Amino acid sequence: MDNLFDCQRLRVQQPGKLLPDRATYQIFDDQRQLIAVATETQGHGRLKLLRESMIDIRAFAITTPDGLPVLSLVKQATTWNTDIQGPGGELIGRIRTEGTRRHYTLLDDQGQTVGQAVGDFGLKRFAVAAAEGGTFARVLKTWAGLRKEMLTSSDHYKVEFNGTPVSRLARTLTVMIPIVLDLTSYEPL
Repeated sequence: MDNLFDCQRLRVQQPGKLLPDRATYQIFDDQRQLIAVATETQGHGRLKLLRESMIDIRAFAITTPDGLPVLSLVKQATTWNTDIQGPGGELIGRIRTEGTRRHYTLLDDQGQTVGQAVGDFGLKRFAVAAAEGGTFARVLKTWAGLRKEMLTSSDHYKVEFNGTPVSRLARTLTVMIPIVLDLTSYEPL
């Protein structure tokens, strides 16, 4: 994981599925090479979705394209927290979603703020700033194509770092923001 997200631009894309039973996100570098895949660890059958109005905990395994575990992401809907864990299950950081879904606080494993993402009213553009101030990245929801936009809930995002030095933790949490945003605001489950 040391240099996994060490790129100027990354893309986070959801493959299009008409009836998805589990969410998947693909992360590409600025050369359009697949560098990581986030896959929900448990599927959601139609019967389960009908019985439960909202699934509280959604867990994702983040792996390299070869399947090597890198991180895990555990989103808890009731607490509006998403934990980012290392391959051994240790907490490395947290993304706290604020009530409006326009503000995301990036926290380290001790609960100290390392950054904050603030979005526009349409939840399409986010500026990510360090705790000390100064924007270091942007997260943009992008057009996924007519077929995907009309027939699926799949979305595409772009993460752009502006060249300002940023810690590996802040960079990793920033790359996870599109997944958290999508699960919070756009994903039907």
